[in-house]
Amino acid sequence: MTSSASPKGFTSTQWLICVIASIGFLFDTYELLMTPLVAVPAIAEFLQVPANNPLVTQWTGKMLWITALCGGVFGLLGGWLIDRFGRKRIMAASIFLYALSPFAAAFSTSLGTFIFFRCTTFIGVCVEFVAAITWLAEVFPDKRQREWVLGSTQAFASLGGLLVTGVNAWIVTHAQSLPALPIPDIFNAHASWRYTLATGLLPAIPIALLLPFVPESQVWRERRDAGTLKRPSFLELFSPALRRSTLVTALLSACAYAAAFGALQLTPLRVAPGVPELAEQRKELKQLQGEAQKLNKDLLEVMPAYSRALAETPGLQKVASQRAQVRVAQRAARKAGDTPGADPAQAQEKRAALESRFAALEAELGTLTADRPDARKAIVDREKILKAIGDNREKQEPFDTAVKARGNKIQFFQEMGGLLGRILLAVLVVTAITRGSLLRLFLIPGLVAFPLTYFYLYRSGAAGLDWAVLICGMLVVAQFSYFGEYLPKLFPLHLRGTGGSFATNVGGRMLGTSAAFLTGNVLAPLMPGANTFDQVAMAAGIVATTVFLIGLAASFFLPEPPSQPDSQ
Repeated sequence: MTSSASPKGFTSTQWLICVIASIGFLFDTYELLMTPLVAVPAIAEFLQVPANNPLVTQWTGKMLWITALCGGVFGLLGGWLIDRFGRKRIMAASIFLYALSPFAAAFSTSLGTFIFFRCTTFIGVCVEFVAAITWLAEVFPDKRQREWVLGSTQAFASLGGLLVTGVNAWIVTHAQSLPALPIPDIFNAHASWRYTLATGLLPAIPIALLLPFVPESQVWRERRDAGTLKRPSFLELFSPALRRSTLVTALLSACAYAAAFGALQLTPLRVAPGVPELAEQRKELKQLQGEAQKLNKDLLEVMPAYSRALAETPGLQKVASQRAQVRVAQRAARKAGDTPGADPAQAQEKRAALESRFAALEAELGTLTADRPDARKAIVDREKILKAIGDNREKQEPFDTAVKARGNKIQFFQEMGGLLGRILLAVLVVTAITRGSLLRLFLIPGLVAFPLTYFYLYRSGAAGLDWAVLICGMLVVAQFSYFGEYLPKLFPLHLRGTGGSFATNVGGRMLGTSAAFLTGNVLAPLMPGANTFDQVAMAAGIVATTVFLIGLAASFFLPEPPSQPDSQ
C-alpha cells in the first residue's frame, strides 16, 4: 500500500538494497558495452586474420544479432521465472550469470565458445534488469521512496559505459605487464580483450556478500505463502484486460531501443568520422584502406592452403602461432625503440632476443616441413601478407587515431547525456505529472533534436554535433529509466516480471535493436551523400525521427497504472 504520511528516512537494510540495485544496474551496462571493445580483437584472434578483415566484420554482426535474439527469448523466460520463483532469487542468479559468463569467455579457445558466453552474458543482463526493477518496486512500500529509488539507482547504468571504457583503456596500456593467462600456447596469453572480459567477474563479489542481508519482496512472499499468488501466464498478457498495456509498452520500448541502436550507437564509429574537420584524414585513409582490402583478399586466398598445412603437419600449428607472436612482438619492440626517450641499448637487447627466438623457430619450421615444401610455402606466404597488412596499418595509424579520438569524444558526450537523462527522470518521476505526459516531455523534443542533429549539425562541424548528441542521449536514455519505473506498477503482481520482460526484451532488445541493421544495411545504401558517413547520418536521422513520431502517437494509448498496484 502507498503511505500517505511523509516517508521516514531509509533504514540500513533499505540503503543496502539501493547499493545492490545500483551495482546491478551499473554492471549490466558494463557487461554489455564490453562487446564493441572486445569483439573485433577476439574474433580476429580466433579466425587468425587481421582485425580489418571482412570475416571479422561479418562475424561481429552475426554475434550481435545472435546475442540480441538469445537475450530476448531467454529474457522473456526469465520474466516468467521472476514471477514464479521470486524477485530476489532470480535477480541474484542473473547477476551471477552475467558476471561469470564474461570471465569464462576470457578463457575461450574457439569462436563458438566465445559467442556462447556472450549470449549467456546478454541473457543475464536482460533478466537482471526486469528482476531488479520489480524487486525495488515491491520492497519500498512508500510511493515517493519507491519512485526516487527506481529513478536514482537506474542512473548508475549510465556510469557503466564510462567505467568499462576507462578499465579497457588501462588494460590496453598495461596488458603485457599483467600475469599471463592459463591458455594454450597458440593464443596470446596477454591479449587485452581477455583481461577486459575477466573484469566482468567484479559484480559477483559484492553481490555474494550483500544479498544474504536483504529481503525478498514481502508482498510476493506473503501471497505465495498464503497460496493466493496466481501462476504467471504468457497468454494472460494478451487477455482483454492487459492486451493494451502489453502491446503499447512493447511498442514504446521498441521505439526507444530503435533510437538508441539505430542512431546513437552508430554515431561514434559510423557518423562522427564524416564531420568536416576530418576531411584530410578521410582522404588519406581511403587510399590506405583500399590497399588493405586487397591485402585481406590475398590473405583469404592463402588461408585454405595454410589451414590444410596445419591439419596435415603435426606440431606446425604451435610453431606457426609462436612465429606470429614473435612477429607481433618484434613490431612492438621496433615501435617502442623509436619512441622519444627510449633506452637504445635496452631496445637493441630486446630486438636481439626476439631475433634469436625467431631464428630458432625458423629452424624448427624447417625441420617440420623438410618433406612438405608446400606447407612451408603456405606458412611463409601468409606471414608475408600479414606483414604487408601490418605495414599498411602503421601508415593508417596517425589518421585513424584522429578519427577514433573524435568518436571517443562523441561517445563521452552521449554517455553524459544518458546520465543527465536518468537524473532528470529521477527528479520528474516524483512529481504529479501523468505517466503519458511525462513520457511526452522526452518524445516531443526528440522530434526536433534528432533531425537537427543528423541532417544539419553533423554537416556543420564537430562541436555542434557533440552537444547535440548529448541532448539526444538524454532524451533516449531517460525513456529507459521511465520504463524501469513505470512497468512494475502497470501489471498485476503475478505478472510483473513476465509483462515487464515482454516489453523490455521482446519489444526493446529483440525488435528495437534490429534498427541498427535497418539503418546501416538497408537504408544507408539508399541515401544520397558524399561518403558512407553521410549516408549513415541521413539514415540514422530518418530512423530516430520516425520512431520518436511513432512513440509520440503510442504514448496517448498508454494506460495510467493503478493507484495501489499491490492490490491487483
